[in-house]
Amino acid sequence: MKLTKIVAISSLAALAITPVFAGAKSFKETVVVQEEAKPAWSASHSTGWDSSYMFRGVDVLRDQNDPNGSNASDNGIQWTSVSFTYNLTENDSLTLSPWMGYGLASAQSYKEFDIALNYAHTIDALTLGLGYTFYDVMNEGQQNYANELNASVGYNLDLGFMKLTPSVTYFYNIGPDNHDGETNRGSLSSASSYLSLRLDGSVAITDRLSLNPYVGYGINFRQNWEDTKEFNGSNNLEYGVAAPFKINNTITVSAYIAQSIAFQELGNAVNSDTRQFTTFGGAKVTFSF
Repeated sequence: MKLTKIVAISSLAALAITPVFAGAKSFKETVVVQEEAKPAWSASHSTGWDSSYMFRGVDVLRDQNDPNGSNASDNGIQWTSVSFTYNLTENDSLTLSPWMGYGLASAQSYKEFDIALNYAHTIDALTLGLGYTFYDVMNEGQQNYANELNASVGYNLDLGFMKLTPSVTYFYNIGPDNHDGETNRGSLSSASSYLSLRLDGSVAITDRLSLNPYVGYGINFRQNWEDTKEFNGSNNLEYGVAAPFKINNTITVSAYIAQSIAFQELGNAVNSDTRQFTTFGGAKVTFSF
């Protein structure tokens, strides 16, 4: 369920981290500046690899029932996504984002398809978001579903030498419910939820290269498990840094490294098992249109 990394706020993150600032010059005479109109739409295609599939603090592909006893994520996950954004007004946009991931572990046949629809409204440096995500998880002959709503708020701070974006996102699962013993079931318990507090930064190193550090704190409300039971409370702390490099106006490559510190012995409904300290990383290439 690909909302972690990278996480974190779907179309809100793109709007909040990269705002448009109008420059100004001082002249004795009056100068009329005509700003370029925002394009009606934009799109991007990304494909990448992550050494561990971390979703809200859970190492999804680390199987506690691994017959080899290694409990390892093996070769991580390969994924691809497409994003279409339509600008309704200068301050309102809709973004549709399909995502598909394939687990590369030799002992598993994990596949996941997600599709998200997000609305964002900007008020100067403030961005408000509402969204819906459908998850379809296919793992070793069993199929799990989830329908989730989210609400988010983010604020962009331009400090000159860097940009900071604090944000809060609340996720709420509306079903189907997770009933043990059924072949096709819900991925999560109905009415379970998750709160993500996150701070993203961006420092320009050159006109092509930047460093994007982040830190996030998650609070779980019956979505993840402690041992074999759902719980409420602190979930995990995650921090990392990405280094996107802009090859040209269309192609950007990026690599990242991160670490997640779990406050519980985290698991979930697909028998995932998570170390207390998980260090992971990955890389991706993005084509923007």
